[in-house]
This record gives sequence, structure tokens and C-alpha cells, in this order.
Amino acid sequence: MNMKQKLIIIGAGGFAKTVIDSLDHEKYEIEGFIDTFKTGEHQGYPILGDTLGVIDEPNQYLYFIAIGDPDYRALWMKLIEEMKLSTINVIDRTSIISEHSRLGTCIYIGKMAIINCDSELEDGVVINTRALVEHGNYISYCTNISTNVVLNGDVFVGEKSFIGSCTVVNGQLKIGNSSIIGSGSVVIRDVPDNVVVAGAPTKFIRAR
Repeated sequence: MNMKQKLIIIGAGGFAKTVIDSLDHEKYEIEGFIDTFKTGEHQGYPILGDTLGVIDEPNQYLYFIAIGDPDYRALWMKLIEEMKLSTINVIDRTSIISEHSRLGTCIYIGKMAIINCDSELEDGVVINTRALVEHGNYISYCTNISTNVVLNGDVFVGEKSFIGSCTVVNGQLKIGNSSIIGSGSVVIRDVPDNVVVAGAPTKFIRAR
């Protein structure tokens, strides 16, 4: 019988609940959480502390970052990379992922999400419930694709961006780095770096 691998989850909020629900519990055993703001326990598991410094022999564990905010998620990703710690992907069993797609690490793919052929997800990407990533998409570092988003074919999404629920992005478009697209938007043209846009079709709201 194979021994379960011990996992520490960073972030003890709502997103962590979905991560726990999607996790392969036959393969991983949750040791506890690291959370900057909370103490006690979360979902029945202990909050070990607020930094990785509380963990004896941190290299003995695997890690997953259950933080939805792209900037905060990226900070933890960089720290884990600097410490040379190992992360896992959490992929819900109901998702559909083409064998011709390419995935980095510390990626979350939620319930009934679809990743189609020739798409690539960089490290730290979040693909939420029922999101559709069509053929030839490229989703960059620590970007969050929210629930029911549709990314049509050959879309490029830059790093640390957030695409809100039920947004539709036309094919062959480029979404810049560190940009936010509001929920329910329809994107028919490229979105530059460091902006907030929303609407159908999208309009500029403000710079970030």
C-alpha cells in the first residue's frame, strides 16, 4: 500500500474549501494550513502558523497555494521557488483536460472545467468551476480564470491577471499582464497591461 504524501496548503479561506474538495485524498494527506491572518483550524485541519518558518524540515512536505488573488498568490509562489519546495496540481476529477495540453505546477482546475488541445497553463494558474479554455490558449503565471469564463481559441492571457465570472473572450485576442476583467464582460478587442475593464463590450474603467 502506497503511503500518502503530506501536503501543506497555503491560505485558509473560501478557495481552500474548493481545493480540499477537489484534492485526491487517496494520494495526499493534509498536514495543515499556513495563513497570514487566521489561527486555530480550517475545515477540520490545523492552521500551523503564518509563515513557512514554523515548519520543521519544510522539504519533507508538498505544497499548494489556495489563494485566489493573483498578486498575493505570486508572492507565495516566488517564496516557494526560492526555498526550492515542491508543489502539486489540484485537478478536480470532473474536469476535462486534453492530453495535448501542457500544465505547469501549483495549478488548480475546478469542477467541470475544460482545457482543450494545444493550450498551455503556466505555474500558479487557477481555472475555476465550469471555465472553458479552448484550443491554443496560453495562460500565464498566477492568472485566475473565474467561474463560467469562456476563452475562445488562441487567446493569450498575461501573468497575474483576473478574468471575472461569465466573461466571454473572443478568439485570437491578447489580455495583458496584471489586468482585471469584470464579471459578465464580453471582450472583443485586446486588453492592455495594468487596467481594469468591464462591460459588453468591455470599456476602460481605470488604470491599476
